[in-house]
Amino acid sequence: MAVGSTVRDRGAPGPGAARHLVHCPPSWDHCLLEAPSRGEERFRLIGEVPGADDGPGHFHDPLLVVEAVRETAEFVGRQYFGGPPDRPGWFRRFGLDVTEVAAWRAGRGPARLTAELRAAPTATVDGVPRGLDLRLEVSLDDVPCATGTASLAFDPPGPPRERAGRWAVRAAPGAADAPADPGSVGLASAADVVLSEPAWDSRGRLGSWVLPRQLSAPLLLEAVRQASVLVAGRAGGLVPGRTLPASCDVRVRGLAEADPPVHCTAVAGPVGRDTAGRPAVPVTLTLTQHRRTVAEARTTVVQDF
Repeated sequence: MAVGSTVRDRGAPGPGAARHLVHCPPSWDHCLLEAPSRGEERFRLIGEVPGADDGPGHFHDPLLVVEAVRETAEFVGRQYFGGPPDRPGWFRRFGLDVTEVAAWRAGRGPARLTAELRAAPTATVDGVPRGLDLRLEVSLDDVPCATGTASLAFDPPGPPRERAGRWAVRAAPGAADAPADPGSVGLASAADVVLSEPAWDSRGRLGSWVLPRQLSAPLLLEAVRQASVLVAGRAGGLVPGRTLPASCDVRVRGLAEADPPVHCTAVAGPVGRDTAGRPAVPVTLTLTQHRRTVAEARTTVVQDF
């Protein structure tokens, strides 16, 4: 799933961004063989995430970490496990838990990213894995700050329009074309907003259309982030510019078609406190297409000053 060209490619590395990948095998036995690995392999990814001057604002952008992991896992799947070279990798499931909110506060300069990645092949058929199971530990400036798990799948054969990672949509008839207010989703520019101005339904759910642009997996996660921040602000009173999804679990339930619009519904739970006493709001999100669920997510948004 290539990163979409809209929303300033926030899911992609910036110009000149460098990443280094180090293979840290648990045993030297396999290093003497040319055959693909059939067990767990370990890697260390080193790079940078932008500071406040180039990033989204008060926090470093978790999407950069997510997409760096996806690109790395796709490369690792082919290079070390014999994954199919002609099929892109996409996340069936991705979960990230922030363990140190302070480490995500963006300073004026970039932060050094270190990600410890464990990968193991799944559903190997005729020596070719259908995907990878991943475990992740993230540090920013040498401070451990997040853990994660993911299930990466290699795209099945078929026309590109049927692939689960393609989120090209057009606005629905009668759907609001105007983007949501940037401040309501914690952003400064309307160019980065991926949701339409939301509306409340009779059940107290916030609904918004994904805007008419081609959305890749990183931008799907951005829609989840923006909807979480938006509903936590409007239903729970959290300040959007000072909120961060401290946990996120996204699961893709079905294939998204190329043309019909995608609708995002968000429901906020009661305001509580995290272990550090910060205001926290749980959010449940559903993305549908023709009333068919294509993705579900659960997040917890925290406010940090």
